[in-house]
Amino acid sequence: MKPLKRLERYFSAIFTLGRIKGLAKDAQRDLQQVQPRVDHLEDLAAHLGQRADVVDRDLAAMQASLDARAAHLEDTDGRLHRLFEWTRRYESLAEDLVADYRREATILKRTGQSDSALLARMFSDLSRRLDATSQGQGAGVPDAAPAKVDLPNSDGFDLFKDSFYHRLENRYRGTLEEIARRLKVYLPDVEAAWLRTDRKPAMDIGCGRGEWLGLLRDHGIEGFGIDTNAVQIEEAKEAGLDVRLGDALQALADQPDASLSVITAHHLIEHLPFDAVAWITREAGRVLAPGGLLLFETPNTRNVLVGATTFHTDPTHLKPMPEQVMGILFETAGFDPIDIRGLNPHERFGEFLGKSDFNDELAFLMFGPQDLAILGTKPKDT
Repeated sequence: MKPLKRLERYFSAIFTLGRIKGLAKDAQRDLQQVQPRVDHLEDLAAHLGQRADVVDRDLAAMQASLDARAAHLEDTDGRLHRLFEWTRRYESLAEDLVADYRREATILKRTGQSDSALLARMFSDLSRRLDATSQGQGAGVPDAAPAKVDLPNSDGFDLFKDSFYHRLENRYRGTLEEIARRLKVYLPDVEAAWLRTDRKPAMDIGCGRGEWLGLLRDHGIEGFGIDTNAVQIEEAKEAGLDVRLGDALQALADQPDASLSVITAHHLIEHLPFDAVAWITREAGRVLAPGGLLLFETPNTRNVLVGATTFHTDPTHLKPMPEQVMGILFETAGFDPIDIRGLNPHERFGEFLGKSDFNDELAFLMFGPQDLAILGTKPKDT
């Protein structure tokens, strides 16, 4: 091959190599520009997957709510039939009620007992039995909902409100772990009542996400919960807890006499009319076994910060339930002893209590216990 021809080929190869390198650089630059878009598409796909999981849970909660409503309609028909049967038997049952009252009064006079808790418990039981005879067994459960504007009956709107309240609790009440840590303070009282009653089950009214039931399970105490929030019930079921969707007042009315060791309601009573709270308290005296425990926890609005601000963060709160009211209510229902405790003070409580130039009473009012616990024991039979 002639030198000139060979030189021509060399130059051609060099130019071709240069073009290839240029193309490679252009391709690399294009790839760098495309990579952020690929990352964005991957993030979007992950987000869509998460949203699909949320939709699946909401659909499951809606189905559970529909199933519960269908069961409630069937139960209503059965209760109407039982009401008719009890009405026919009213006359003889009323006579038995009067005879029982006279017999109890005679025993008290003969034995010289003057224990006020025993008298209150007898009165509470007689008043409950009067309801049963005059209105039918299981009737007389008060409406837990306050008067409200009539809205269209809609399962979708109910599910919307359940989802709202679930988000509100998750945002402001605290994590599951944090709430469980606070609730540990009740374990000694609950375990003692559980042992006194031969390890009968516990019932949690308004169980929500199930923090308390999970704590009981971890300590070997069998318990079940009732709540009307389908979204929270599904979350608790995923944690393997025994939770049931339904009206807590009706569920309590359906429990047999002396069948439970503990009845608890954490931050529930402030959501209910007083009649419903009083009915739960009285009914607990029937359902608890002797030695059993009734436990309510509610915001302590004697704390000024709670009463003026945090109590109103929850739009479903109706009214405070102060210790004076709850103490008398437990006494009237026949619980003895009754223990009222202030819990969970503000994180700066100790700081202001220790200030020499800051009044102790003012420190309690501003930074003292933010929660109030009322514990009542059903006396042993005498």
